[in-house]
Amino acid sequence: MKHIERKLIQLAIVHFILLIAAQFLLEIPSFKMYTNKSIYYEGVVKSVKEPALETIDR
Repeated sequence: MKHIERKLIQLAIVHFILLIAAQFLLEIPSFKMYTNKSIYYEGVVKSVKEPALETIDR
């Protein structure tokens, strides 16, 4: 039983270290651009600007 508990504690420590490393890497803007795919779906990276829609005030 001690062997399993020891392995679980080691796994938790490794998981914590990887979590901290991932959070640190996501703070770097150049790294974040390549890992975050939502910026491509939202059109942030596109250099071509679409015409803006005009609304009528009522």
